[in-house]
Amino acid sequence: MSEPGAVRRIELLQVRAPDVPPFVLALETQSDRIIAPHIRANAIWEAPETALCRRLLRAGMCAVDAGAHAGYYSVLFSHLVGASGSVLAFEPHPANFRLLLANLLLNDCGNVQARPLALAERDGSAWLHLSGDNAGDHRLAATPGRARVAVETIDLDTALDGTAVDFIKIDTQGSEPRILAGMSALLRANQDRLGCLLEFAPGLQQLAGTSVAQFAAQLDALNARIFAIALHDGVLELRRMNVLHDGLAKLAAELMRTWNGQVDASCDVFAVFGEAAEMSWLTRFREGALG
Repeated sequence: MSEPGAVRRIELLQVRAPDVPPFVLALETQSDRIIAPHIRANAIWEAPETALCRRLLRAGMCAVDAGAHAGYYSVLFSHLVGASGSVLAFEPHPANFRLLLANLLLNDCGNVQARPLALAERDGSAWLHLSGDNAGDHRLAATPGRARVAVETIDLDTALDGTAVDFIKIDTQGSEPRILAGMSALLRANQDRLGCLLEFAPGLQQLAGTSVAQFAAQLDALNARIFAIALHDGVLELRRMNVLHDGLAKLAAELMRTWNGQVDASCDVFAVFGEAAEMSWLTRFREGALG
């Protein structure tokens, strides 16, 4: 990990997602073995998730980027919701947050508000445990051998204070159950409209104290309907898990097998929280219209 005050190598990388205006990202490349190399090689990050967001988001929506890193999704959302929409981005790591602000400026994202906070179940403070080679893998869960920095936490109910929200991306390295616990009022108020791109990282969630069975029970109590996301030969698919616990357990086993048992094995799923929201989002998905 770079020493405090060390010179950091920043590179401007081009992003070219289908049917979205090209944009640039300033990324720290000296110690990043994951995100920057992938975008440099492919000009896109997480192609299935990017395609899903392009299919689902519309002009005028309000979107939240929880775990914004340097702002890939924040900039993408900004383009998709347009000047009539809004984006609220949360990123607790100081260096990542500076890059996030720079990328919002570089891409003229005047509809995005960024806050240097970690989302959790309540207001307070916490230690953020830092990865030395992947700035997208800083974690609130205690991780032996990692440096750490103190960060402020906030729950989404407090942060949004009644704001109507259409879409939330939550990618927080195992803290997803804590964030869901802190957005109960938001879920009640937006149950019929809310869609969520949700990271599922069973090993990291276990490290943070939540088993797959507990996470499934939490989602079930929220009336969640969970869909696996797949992109094959240019065809984007959503596959619903009809039995939530069994579906997540199977997905967890597949992840651990594919990732050779790595604790940070993860993927994203799409979640809605009721029948009305499910019908609405699936209609948008089938229409396939650009936001």
